Amino acid sequence: MDKIQTYSWWGSGNNEPPALLKTKRQIQEMGLRPVKAVGVIHCREYDCLLYDPELPESAVPKRKASPKQLEVLAKNREKQKRKYAYEHWYKEVGFIERDRVRAVKWAKEILGRDNWTILDTETTGLGDAEIIEIAIIDHQARTLLNTLIKPTIPIPVEATAIHGISDEMVKDALSFPEVFSQIHSILEGKQVLIYNVSFDICVLSYCRKLHGLEPPLGLNVRSECIMEWYSQWCGDWSQYWKNYRWQPLGGGHRALEDCKAALERIQEMAEDSPEILYPQGIYPPPNYELEN
Repeated sequence: MDKIQTYSWWGSGNNEPPALLKTKRQIQEMGLRPVKAVGVIHCREYDCLLYDPELPESAVPKRKASPKQLEVLAKNREKQKRKYAYEHWYKEVGFIERDRVRAVKWAKEILGRDNWTILDTETTGLGDAEIIEIAIIDHQARTLLNTLIKPTIPIPVEATAIHGISDEMVKDALSFPEVFSQIHSILEGKQVLIYNVSFDICVLSYCRKLHGLEPPLGLNVRSECIMEWYSQWCGDWSQYWKNYRWQPLGGGHRALEDCKAALERIQEMAEDSPEILYPQGIYPPPNYELEN
């Protein structure tokens, strides 16, 4: 840049710029395009350049846009407006609605296949718990397995208060090793759907290791959690945990009944439709289509 005149800020009382000199913004407001500055005011964080609107080499009239250019500018502004509207909508509620759509699609896809089962267990408790009842149903709600299991430890009264299974009820039941081969045979090659999958996988693994049974069931790679999908579908988002709040199954805390309740949750999601997912007043911006 050629050396230009340096001035002090307006109102300084010393070396102020002539009144005819304008800043870049002022030049543009006059319908001109800044070309070459004739003066400068050095500020702490930036240089304020000054232009002379009467000098052609300093500022020239803006070239008027053609009708085609105006049309393109209008389209771009509308595109940016829609993008901003979508980003605001998605941040507030849109991601919840999209997740709900995904849950519906998952449920419809599951019900369209037949290579899966639903499994549920009742146990002696939570930590290092043993299975005292297990049930497995197929995609048509047919019972593949429903049996009590005799544990190696007494059933705590707190657990009995939840599921109603007592030591008296399981005293003549089969042990876990006696049922394990049947569980393995039923689940082999099947995708296993479980409500709160992490708990049931852990308790099955614990019982298998407790009795020294092989081979492992391999459920960690063939299982999927119905509760996670159902909670996503319900959309009860926790800002604190940054996740969806878990939803109760709604069963009766007996294995077979809970298996059937889990199937009902899948059917409930599958009966929903993306066309009616958005409550009144909560719609994605116009001309926006949800991702597949």
